[in-house]
Amino acid sequence: MDLIQRAVYKTLHQGKLSIPELADAWGLTENSLYKMGLEDSQLVTAIKRVISLIMLQGMDDIVTAMNQRVGRLSIKIPRVPKNKQEESQAVADYQQLANDTVGALIQFFGDPSPEHRNQLIDKLTEITQFSMGLKKRVENGNQLNVFEVKS
Repeated sequence: MDLIQRAVYKTLHQGKLSIPELADAWGLTENSLYKMGLEDSQLVTAIKRVISLIMLQGMDDIVTAMNQRVGRLSIKIPRVPKNKQEESQAVADYQQLANDTVGALIQFFGDPSPEHRNQLIDKLTEITQFSMGLKKRVENGNQLNVFEVKS
């Protein structure tokens, strides 16, 4: 049983709802739910295709949208900078993103239209993901030493 199949199985069998309750909520038979946990089920296959699409296209908009829908946040696993120039670029990128986020916040407060709301949500999500990526770098030993005092 691979990781995706195991996750589908666990979600079906160990979630808040029992199989009969879940079947009733989805309007499916219990038997069809039991089959969803199998390797060759349409659900497992569809999830694997979505993952393949994300990886082939190099875009994670689908993951971000799904996370927002369920109130979660995921982060890209950051690449550790190889040198001071890359560390400096990470700081510059963060500063630019922070400026863009503040700009979107000001724009939303000035005109709380649905368009400005969506732009703000995108920027807040982006800076949160970037922040968590930097946090992971720091926890893994790369301290972004651009602020190191030289003696």
